[in-house]
Amino acid sequence: MLIAHRGDTARQPANTIAAFEAAHGLGACAIHTEIQFSVDGTPWCHQSDHLAGESEDAIPISQLTDRELRRLALNSLADVVDWASRHRHLDWFVELDLALLERAGTEWAVERVVRIIRPESDSFALLSRDIRSLRMARSLGCHQVALKVGSVAECLSMGVLTLAPDYLLIRDSRIDCPELPPGPWQWVVYEINSAEEAVRWRRRGAHHILTGNLPLLMRSREASDVYGF
Repeated sequence: MLIAHRGDTARQPANTIAAFEAAHGLGACAIHTEIQFSVDGTPWCHQSDHLAGESEDAIPISQLTDRELRRLALNSLADVVDWASRHRHLDWFVELDLALLERAGTEWAVERVVRIIRPESDSFALLSRDIRSLRMARSLGCHQVALKVGSVAECLSMGVLTLAPDYLLIRDSRIDCPELPPGPWQWVVYEINSAEEAVRWRRRGAHHILTGNLPLLMRSREASDVYGF
């Protein structure tokens, strides 16, 4: 499947329901989003703690209230899950990055996100580089977890093998073998933005592609043939 990185960002602001709706309209099979927390402890969809276009000395999201963020036309994770409940054929990857986990605390962050996605857990996978957070998510009732790895060799580590995540995500430049090794997981390669690359990675063992150029790939007959969208 083709996974839309932050939605259709060519036409709409990243990580907003508008971008997700646009990606859905183009025929995306899945959507990837990232989480930040407000000062009220609410998870919001945004790619960093700083708002796009703001300087580094601007007030970060983690110091803004829910009311202030709502005025900025951002969407909370609860908004997204509510929207997703009416579009059940879409799959979702909700990412908690390491900087956020360190800043907010792993247990606190994971519990707050899982509490919201759990009613739709058949469609939502929690994504992280942190194995401990994914184990915790499963214990809290999150049915699907996705692990970001820095190398193919990492998938042979005891931690990864015992976790047996549903998905393994890896950057294309970090792959140093002719084919991705099989396992109890599905491979997602990112970020792939051309039809030629998408076809090539499918032949090398990728099950799914994370793309920031959804419109281009959706127009490709070659990519459609190998990924079945």
